[in-house]
Amino acid sequence: MKHILMRLSYRPMLRYLISLWPLPVFFTAVQGVMWLNGNSAFFGLPYWISDLDMLLFLLCFGVTGIWVYWPLAKLGGMQGVQAQRLAARCMSTLPLRALKAFGTGGVVYGAYLLLLVLGSVSAMGREISSPMLISLACSIGYCSLVLVPAIGVAITLHYGLGQRLGMEHVGSGEKILQWNPLHAFTDSAKRPWLVFIVTGLLPTSMLVLFAYLASIEPMVAGQRFIAGQGLLLFLTGSLASIILMVLITRSLRMVIGELARGLEHLRKGRFEGRVRVLIDDDLGALANGLNTALEGLQEREELKGSLSVAAEIQQGLLPDVPQDVLGYAFAALQQPCHAVGGDYYDVIPISDGHYWLVMADVAGKGYPAALTVANIQAMLQVLAAQEARFDDALAYINRSLCKTMTGGRFVTLFMAKLQPESHSMLWINAGHVPPLLQTADGLVRLKAGTPPLGVLPELKFEVQRIELAPGDRLLAYTDGVTEARDAEGGRMFGEKGLHEWLQTQLDLPLVELPQTLLAHLCAFSSSDDDGGAGSLDDDMTLLCVQRERV
Repeated sequence: MKHILMRLSYRPMLRYLISLWPLPVFFTAVQGVMWLNGNSAFFGLPYWISDLDMLLFLLCFGVTGIWVYWPLAKLGGMQGVQAQRLAARCMSTLPLRALKAFGTGGVVYGAYLLLLVLGSVSAMGREISSPMLISLACSIGYCSLVLVPAIGVAITLHYGLGQRLGMEHVGSGEKILQWNPLHAFTDSAKRPWLVFIVTGLLPTSMLVLFAYLASIEPMVAGQRFIAGQGLLLFLTGSLASIILMVLITRSLRMVIGELARGLEHLRKGRFEGRVRVLIDDDLGALANGLNTALEGLQEREELKGSLSVAAEIQQGLLPDVPQDVLGYAFAALQQPCHAVGGDYYDVIPISDGHYWLVMADVAGKGYPAALTVANIQAMLQVLAAQEARFDDALAYINRSLCKTMTGGRFVTLFMAKLQPESHSMLWINAGHVPPLLQTADGLVRLKAGTPPLGVLPELKFEVQRIELAPGDRLLAYTDGVTEARDAEGGRMFGEKGLHEWLQTQLDLPLVELPQTLLAHLCAFSSSDDDGGAGSLDDDMTLLCVQRERV
């Protein structure tokens, strides 16, 4: 106990007690009205009793305030993020503690006033009628059991908002506590109705009751007494409504100001900013939601930065097509639909003057597919440097992919060995869309003769050979070309569309072929609304080789 007393934070508790100043002001106003309307004189109460009442009032509700603030006071001078979060959690319980404490204090002090008045009347030998007694009990009960707790809760809520506003670490990590009975009355949409009931409906209903009591009261003095209680009811209700509206308005201004600060973060793109969760109601839930949105946008911006770097790395891995192969021309294009993709092409020179031509498509998109692409490229480069056999290289890659790829993922791959001195090409198609060989006699499809890689560890690769005549043109591509859809999303471009388009481009220089095809696909997938700037739904990669005409 001694340790707790040494650690208690007295200054914040004193500030909280001072913030309760509207309560003694309210009590002083009540006493003034009672002296002015003659009710105190009717009870025979001396003037000095008012001073005693004020002292007892301050003592009663001072103890009440200490009890409300006690959990926060026990935190003492603790510092750091954890201490502030504990303080915020304590503040979230203050309104409910205030409702219980000030309600109990109102019962105690109301009972004291009622006993004081009845004792004074009995000592003076005066009689008090039932209508007078009912009006007196209603007035004391309304002031002590309704208005004082309402003002005490409003002050406590406002004080807690101010304290949270001064904290640095009350943000998205501080979630609203479990529902408690007070939340049924503290939601922002219900506060105006609560004020209306406390300061409008209840006093109006009691004024109607007082009018009825005055009509059945036979004595003129009794009627005046009941009228005085009605005046007291009207003035105290008006004063309490002013106090409550000022406190609630200032509280809402603080909460809305903090929410506006979060919206300003959004407007300026400062997604690292957070707002303080000042209140445990629907506005607090809105602040938490705003923090969640800011956090998600911040992560998205960081991810965009990472994707941008990854895209630069992947683009840097793309090879430069050869420009000095006698009798042959090369062209290539890669158009990912995301920052990074699973399409891959390569032209790898071999020591004997031959070239490996590679076109691959990894199932999936994003980082996993891009990592698989980088792995395949690295293995091919090493195998080419070791002068591995054409089909042995693919067998090694297939076994490696079977060990690393999971979840039913696979790789389709077309690989050819171009032999410029003999104008021939060896090729293997492992489940890939058939490349097209455009010859003078028409188009030849190089169909797959082997399943995709990464599924079965032992595959038998079917190596085939073709001869290249002058003007023959090879177009290897991924399925993003043929699966491009029109603006309505129904009709695909398809192999038929590609075949028909190629037949109209016989005289087009090879170096212009990839970009021309990309523009044609974008126009195919565009609509009138986007001005012809269509977009592709899948990665698109092209690798073109042509034996030049003599």
